[in-house]
Amino acid sequence: MAIGTSGNQFKNAPLVGRLMTTLIHGVEGGHDHDRSALTHTCEHTGQTIDLGAFSRRRRPASSTGTVLG
Repeated sequence: MAIGTSGNQFKNAPLVGRLMTTLIHGVEGGHDHDRSALTHTCEHTGQTIDLGAFSRRRRPASSTGTVLG
């Protein structure tokens, strides 16, 4: 589930939607995201985001306890 929970997170919603689209299309297309993490290339900046933080086999975050640690 990917939803905004505050003003800041609602502003991030368009990017979260794109990240989820990359994950869903990749996994539905046969990619094993748990074995080899997908990446998303941002359309405006060209920067690449490693989506390994969303793997079921990720290491638990040690600093904040959140997914993105």
